[in-house]
Amino acid sequence: MPGYEPSEVPLYGDRATVEQQYAAAEAAERPFFAIERYEEGYAITYDLLPAGAQLSEPAVSELDERVTRVVEGLVGDDDRETTEVSRSIGDSLGQLSFFDSEDGAREVAATVSVIVLDEDNWVAASPPSDTGDAFRTN
Repeated sequence: MPGYEPSEVPLYGDRATVEQQYAAAEAAERPFFAIERYEEGYAITYDLLPAGAQLSEPAVSELDERVTRVVEGLVGDDDRETTEVSRSIGDSLGQLSFFDSEDGAREVAATVSVIVLDEDNWVAASPPSDTGDAFRTN
């Protein structure tokens, strides 16, 4: 089954490492998926474009629902310190931030990875839509 166990999710602590790992994902034509550590906390990032893919519409809906449930579970747990979590869930790129604890970020990342990294949920990435005159030159 695709996806990570919470303890297996890659964690990158600095921008240089993130950029290096993103470049490696592009070179290998595989998705970028990781937890990134910032001063504000931990962020989960996924990008399927290096693999030439994006999530199908049903997979995006399922991902949104699962993320809502798992984040609500973290926020509702009085034994865990939590703050508001911002999320951007797209068909090819997504980020959830900021988690106060590495454990919380790992738990959510593992849930996200099961859907995002499952190639059965992928479709070929669509090129950006034509915006008319925006790309014309004289």
